[in-house]
Amino acid sequence: MPAGIVPSGILDYTVDVLVRLLSIPTVSPGGEGYRQAAELLAGELEGVGARVEVVEVPGEYRERRCPWGPRYIVLARLEGSSGRVLHFNGHYDVVPGGPGWTVTDPFRPVVREGKVYGRGAVDMKGGIAAVLGALRLAAERGERPVHTVEAAFVPDEEIGGACGTGYLVGEILERPPDYVVIPEPSGLSHPWHGHKGLYWARVRVRGRAAHASTPWLGRNAFLAGAALALRLQEILAAMLSPRRSRHRFDPPEAARPTFMIGGEAGVPGGGKANQVPGEFQFTVDRRLIPEESVEQARGELEAAVSWAAQGLGVEYTVETLAEMEPAYNDPGELLDALRRAAAGAGVEVGEPVICQGGLDLHYYTSRGSKALAYGPDPALAHAPDEHISVDDLERMVAIFHALAFDPRVWG
Repeated sequence: MPAGIVPSGILDYTVDVLVRLLSIPTVSPGGEGYRQAAELLAGELEGVGARVEVVEVPGEYRERRCPWGPRYIVLARLEGSSGRVLHFNGHYDVVPGGPGWTVTDPFRPVVREGKVYGRGAVDMKGGIAAVLGALRLAAERGERPVHTVEAAFVPDEEIGGACGTGYLVGEILERPPDYVVIPEPSGLSHPWHGHKGLYWARVRVRGRAAHASTPWLGRNAFLAGAALALRLQEILAAMLSPRRSRHRFDPPEAARPTFMIGGEAGVPGGGKANQVPGEFQFTVDRRLIPEESVEQARGELEAAVSWAAQGLGVEYTVETLAEMEPAYNDPGELLDALRRAAAGAGVEVGEPVICQGGLDLHYYTSRGSKALAYGPDPALAHAPDEHISVDDLERMVAIFHALAFDPRVWG
């Protein structure tokens, strides 16, 4: 990496704001700390001269989509002269801290040996801090952005984004931005230009409860459900195994659609050892390649369950739990500009790939924005001892600054 690509004061600021943000336990979906995080971010954005608004998602909207507590969206804007908009999106919600941490507690961040530790350091408060560092650098130099720059910091990406980016794009933004960068942990060499979709469902199998001493009076829903699940496994495997996306994935194995049965399974209410279970349920997690759709996946699952149930005498229902369309776009000139910006920081950006997980990217690509997810090493996202290297932070600050404020990277 070229020495001194970011002034030391800007790098110190970026690390400091990241540590302060990591100290706020913004665990999804509960919402504790969301207001505090939004206020911190709004204050930092006002400090770089941006026009800032903090929008609380209305209660009637939340009741249907995220009934856990208040949600706050921070949106900032710096006017450019091109008539186009470069939009940075970052989510400040994080997964629970979880066990297994050895360096520090999840929400007591530390900086050690060139790394910043804390839950969300990689996914994705580090990316948010890098955006703030880039804007601070431009403010200190008195620079005007090439395109109008928007910075949107949102909750709820970890649970699908309906009350975060979904509300932002659908209800707040006047028009879709021309270009979108989401600093998710893709790794700095390969941005993501799309992601898999998902369809989650719960299959409920009905039996008839009875005392365990008289099992002939009941109908065991667990046994019926287990038989149904095993048949469903065979049917879905045969249905999906021939499919493969034409797009590039990393790792390559992710280029196929996948499914997983039984992530949640059991007798509602826990059941009892001396009672024939009258109901049993299990979940299905279906991941979609870009060539598929949620409607297709839903219809195929319902047909597969019906087929599996034939001959078993099983009464069942299929309930949708969550859904997300897959995303894909050709980023065009945005990718070219990112490559030029990254080259100035000593980073070579290769071909974009499709993310095997889900992102907020689809909210933008479905409306025609050219969009990329681009950020630090993803290895420790959601893991114990999650951390981001200070080197990656510095590179990201430099790249985002050049992308937003250096007209040369746009050709």
